Amino acid sequence: MDIKIGKKKYFSLKFSLSSSFTIIVILTSMLSGTITYFNVRSFIREGIKERLKESVSLAAMHIDGDLHKSLTRREDETSEAYKKIKKHLQQMRNKLKDIRYVYTVRKNEKGQIYFVVDAEEKEENLAHINDIYDESSAEMNQAFEKPYDIYVENEFSTDKWGTFLSSYAPVFTKDGRLEAVLGMDITANKIIQYELYYLLIIFSVCCVISIIVIFVGMYISHKISHPLKLLEKDMANIQKFDLESDTKINSIIAEVVNMKTAVDNMKSGLRSFKKYVPADIVAELIKLRKEAVLSGEKREVSMFFSDIAGFTGISEKISPELLAEKLGIYFEGMASAIIRNKGTLDKFIGDAIMAFWGAPLTIDNHALLACNAALQCQRYLDSISEEWLKSGIATFETRIGIHTGETIVGNIGYNERLSYTIIGDNVNLASRLEGLNKYYGTKIIISEFTHAHVCNSMTTRLIDIVAVKGRSAGVRIYELISEKDNIEKELLKKISRFNEGTNLFYLRKWNDALKIFNDLLQQDPKDSLSLIYYNRCQKFIKEPPTDDWNGITIMDCK
Repeated sequence: MDIKIGKKKYFSLKFSLSSSFTIIVILTSMLSGTITYFNVRSFIREGIKERLKESVSLAAMHIDGDLHKSLTRREDETSEAYKKIKKHLQQMRNKLKDIRYVYTVRKNEKGQIYFVVDAEEKEENLAHINDIYDESSAEMNQAFEKPYDIYVENEFSTDKWGTFLSSYAPVFTKDGRLEAVLGMDITANKIIQYELYYLLIIFSVCCVISIIVIFVGMYISHKISHPLKLLEKDMANIQKFDLESDTKINSIIAEVVNMKTAVDNMKSGLRSFKKYVPADIVAELIKLRKEAVLSGEKREVSMFFSDIAGFTGISEKISPELLAEKLGIYFEGMASAIIRNKGTLDKFIGDAIMAFWGAPLTIDNHALLACNAALQCQRYLDSISEEWLKSGIATFETRIGIHTGETIVGNIGYNERLSYTIIGDNVNLASRLEGLNKYYGTKIIISEFTHAHVCNSMTTRLIDIVAVKGRSAGVRIYELISEKDNIEKELLKKISRFNEGTNLFYLRKWNDALKIFNDLLQQDPKDSLSLIYYNRCQKFIKEPPTDDWNGITIMDCK
């Protein structure tokens, strides 16, 4: 059905919707077969690969690498060690549905891959110890290379036993050395059976849905077009500034109801404007659009700044490609810890990270979440550092500063470019705290304001009372060490002893404090904080400060 408007002809909404639904259904029926085939095949294969990966990992974990190491000759196939491992492989194969072959392989000095233990029972298919496997895939070869990982072939591979999709996992001895690689194969025919089975189901469902969609489309087109036609008349009246009409619309479509509400609200607003300004100005206001504007609000948040110590020196020692790769790994772990703890990741500033908690999402325990994130960041860094050290790569040492206080939060910038961020003096203080780690030899510093929120949950020790650059007032700063329920007793005793020493220090009992810090240095000569206070005590014993001494350390550097 067509409608003539001016010199052009247009289709009615009801006809357009009905015909569109029908055309879509026809096209879907024609194209869904091809599209579904590739999508389902990819989905099924990815699922099988994931299952293969989990299965081969589980099986490899239960193989005794030292026992396996004793199997070196074909004569060892009669040994108890061989029988035990083969039984384990058979049990895994029988338990894991659709797995055809399970075996272990090694690589000799010539780089040849050879079999060790094969779960196969039939002699004609059985691979014996030292039988060379000369049709290895790239993934099998990769499994023998560092860093050792689990690999699943992307495509089918064919050898004299058939066509398979295979997965490989490393088998280690107790001392952590690679002993062998465990392989698992699933036949291509089994995978194709899965694909055809699910394709048949999907095609059947598509046919049923197509029929239903046609009838539903006809019904919905009517339910949409009729009330919209009434709304069209209502809006035409608004163009004429006939704002008194009240069109009754009954619809089960939420969007239509919302449109009716919006039109009624617009008429109400226009009626109000019409009382203050001429009608032609009101007509122009209809054309206005609302744009994002500069805005901000005061809110208490917890701010997080991190920076890599000596990054310039590290960057000069390794290639740009390797540096970019390691930074990617570093930022991924750090950002994940922040986001996992509900933080807002503001920006990366070179090798530094800025984040905050408490905006835009209001969070009651934002200080605790920020501290949790900082501890998790350091633990992540410890974990990747171990791997990098083994590879002879320089590790990253990260310093973190956390402060809780009131800032301006909102869209900051200018009309053409806005950024949702935080600004203010408290932001600068948080940044300064990160830099103080270098002076005190610490990794995580939190302000007294953050400490007040987390002191019942976190283990800390008082570092100092400092007035950072740009501030005259002193702020107590603390080293964040660990969660209270995750700390060793010996370390807790040392921290308690250290805190006792700082209390004596600020009470001007220099000799008593000196003994405590001396004891702590005897236990740990690398404790930079104890050394700082030890030196301060010696200085004040010789030259006591004036009576108005308040313990504040003035920091002139950033």
